Amino acid sequence: MEKEPPSKEKLRVEEEDDDEGALCDTVVASCAGGAEPLDEFEEIKIKSEDDAKRLMKGLTTAQAVAQREKYGLNAIPKKIVHWYTILLKQLTSSMAIMIEMAMLLALAVQEYEDFAIIAVLLTINVTIGFYEEFEALKKVEGIKSALAPMTTVKRDGEFNKLPTSALVPGDVIYLRGGDSIPADIDYLDGDTMSVDTAALTGEPFPRKVPNSKGNRRTLAGCMTVSGNTYCLVQRTGIFTEMGSATLLMQQSTKPTQSVFERSIIECCELVMTIALAFLIAVFIFMYCIKHEELLDTLTTILSILIASVPVALPVVMQVTLALGAGEMAKQQAIVTHLTAMQEIASMNVLCSDKTGTLTTAKIQVFFDKIWTAPGYTKEEIMEFCALASNPHATDDPIDIAILQSFKVAFPDDFDARIKKYTVTKFVGFVPETKRTVAYATIQNKTNLKVSKGLIDKILDTGDDGGDMWKCINTEKIRDIVEKIDEDFGKAGYKTLGIAVAKNYDGKKQNMEFAGIIPMLDPPRDDTKWVIEQINLCGIDVKMITGDHQNIAAETARLIGLGDEILHREKLTMRESDEKDELIKKADGFAQVMPRDKNDIVRILQTLNYIVGMTGDGVNDAPALKQAHIGIAVEGATDAARSAADIILTTEGLAPIFTAVLESRKIFQRVYSYVLYRLSATIQIVLVLSILIFSVNQTIKALYIILLALFNDLTMITISYDNVVPSRSPDQPTINKLLRGSCSIGLLMTITSLSYFYYGRYILPSSSEFRKNSGYTQSLMYLQISISIENLIFITRTPEAPFFSSKPVSSLLFSVVFANVAVTLLVCSGLIGTSITIADALNVLGYDIVVFVIIDLLKIPFLFSIENCFPPPATSLAGT
Repeated sequence: MEKEPPSKEKLRVEEEDDDEGALCDTVVASCAGGAEPLDEFEEIKIKSEDDAKRLMKGLTTAQAVAQREKYGLNAIPKKIVHWYTILLKQLTSSMAIMIEMAMLLALAVQEYEDFAIIAVLLTINVTIGFYEEFEALKKVEGIKSALAPMTTVKRDGEFNKLPTSALVPGDVIYLRGGDSIPADIDYLDGDTMSVDTAALTGEPFPRKVPNSKGNRRTLAGCMTVSGNTYCLVQRTGIFTEMGSATLLMQQSTKPTQSVFERSIIECCELVMTIALAFLIAVFIFMYCIKHEELLDTLTTILSILIASVPVALPVVMQVTLALGAGEMAKQQAIVTHLTAMQEIASMNVLCSDKTGTLTTAKIQVFFDKIWTAPGYTKEEIMEFCALASNPHATDDPIDIAILQSFKVAFPDDFDARIKKYTVTKFVGFVPETKRTVAYATIQNKTNLKVSKGLIDKILDTGDDGGDMWKCINTEKIRDIVEKIDEDFGKAGYKTLGIAVAKNYDGKKQNMEFAGIIPMLDPPRDDTKWVIEQINLCGIDVKMITGDHQNIAAETARLIGLGDEILHREKLTMRESDEKDELIKKADGFAQVMPRDKNDIVRILQTLNYIVGMTGDGVNDAPALKQAHIGIAVEGATDAARSAADIILTTEGLAPIFTAVLESRKIFQRVYSYVLYRLSATIQIVLVLSILIFSVNQTIKALYIILLALFNDLTMITISYDNVVPSRSPDQPTINKLLRGSCSIGLLMTITSLSYFYYGRYILPSSSEFRKNSGYTQSLMYLQISISIENLIFITRTPEAPFFSSKPVSSLLFSVVFANVAVTLLVCSGLIGTSITIADALNVLGYDIVVFVIIDLLKIPFLFSIENCFPPPATSLAGT
């Protein structure tokens, strides 16, 4: 007769009846009820052993063909995206189109040097974008490697090796220890299987199939640890839980660009749109009103077009992020997708897996919580428990955990304590008896019998075919023991009962219940501290686990996470504001499935959160890919690592905390550069356009290209700049970027136009400045170039004076070097009309003075702009 399952509040140590069994039950229900390509998946019912024997005959070849036509191959379909599609996408982006227009225009006006430089920049930008997107498409591939390539299948009454892809529902397959499970299957006959579900659930302990509840199901992607077994294929391909996980990854709504990158692109597009308006106006003014030659007009337009496109911005950003990724690698965090470098700085919710991330993934006895019956000590109970464990059972997680905890409890004399016992007979754990028994002598004088196992089976074994007894103190302490066990269960602990017979003579059964051993996968030593530090950084941590709700709640209590742990039943409700609010306020989620994890991440994203997700199993892969920042923890499966943006190479959450701090430094450096680049673009476009409209003065395109290229290359050293990470998530918005860049760009424009009129009427060589257009162009190029080089010291501290933060020496050196190099180039006449040293020094002095003035004006000017144009209530992070 099938035993009644334990109550929900009592967690027993039954390897064949644990929470992972319940987890797989839930998976089956999830698959059966999910939105699959078929309206109804017809599973084969196994209601009795007679059904199992009947199904052992397997399928004929004709039946297998019919099943394959109905359900398809046991394979995960590949989403095909051709390389030329990705390349075309890169070539048709807004920035690429503007660069292509500039390139074609340079060719039309026979500016071949300009054409070559622009073509090189376009090639680099497209190559970087193509590589990033092409690599992202490979993230689904890792999950497929978990399927076994060949399987022993019964067809036409005979067993033969067939490709895994040939399996269909109804096939009978043979599995043995070490085989990967190729489909969702049900046990039919043979040994009881021990199944490692870590690849799918992330949980570290094997479970037995079938279990005492009669659950026969095992899922694709798991591993057979032991047992020679015949199984029935129930679900194949996309209908398996692994297939569902892959489809979720393919359907991911995660954008390929980071929030920061999208805001930068939108700012650039807006600036370029305004520049195009200026460009059209200039064309009308020069060609239609002033009747200039078409070639001269197009050459002038080329200058403005080049000025409007921050051509080197993608290159410099990628280099800066790559250098930052190198720094993060030193913090045991490998970045596989560079956009994660930007996203993690903005992250405000971290969804963390429990086992192996928040906890050690190694079950442990809590010595201080051991309960003892009258007349026994905790030390004795720990010794008896170790004595009843098999030191040679390397595949038994319970015995391994007890023996390791025994050494921890008695670090100085554990060896002496165990060696005083001589074990004469040992009876190992079997599913029918649910206990181990050790017969021993103490220093060859006193006989001892010790047993550990399921508490009900230790108090009173019943007639189960094993060594039988009823503890002599059962009636006296049963109620107390059951209450203690229930309390442990509510707190999330798994328990073992200990019984002992001292002076055992082999005849009289004088077993006495001695104590209860509580066990739990303990939190890491640094988990609580790391979560506190992450919270101080403005990041909310939510635990997501497939483990039992009680275990999740106790783990949350131990690490100070909060007590609002939701069961997955709360996640099955229809999409609604109520569900969104529950997820928003929850501290964690228990007994969840892959689809649940993906939904949690997606809903948080719709609530305008930047979401990070940690995981290690195949079941985590969809959520890792969906999250803004997917983080594969140390020891993760290939599928999880392939789906992740960051891979941790050391255990725990500590690397995530250091990655947050490092990425916020990187964010500030990149933000400083982007603000610098957009401000400079606005300055150049406005100065060129206003000079044309006011005095018909142009600046040749080569100067503008050199401004875009030469100035940006010297800014690579911003990657090493000294910055202090913010204590709150960095939330980039279009409005913030526009306000900052427009404010500074306008101030820079005023200073450049002021210099033009200063040079025309006040400069000692003003007559040369007025008469010689080439001299004017060279002098204006030098003024704009030096002012833009100096600009980085203004934008690196946009809300404070430039001297409030000391720049790294390499940045200071590169700016000085660039200014000296440009001055020498202009004075030598290598790139245009040469100017005098005196005028060059005059420009340098002027730019130093205006640098100080702009730095003084930037804070009140930005404040005024913000008051006039306040930011909207909703952040871009949610878009």
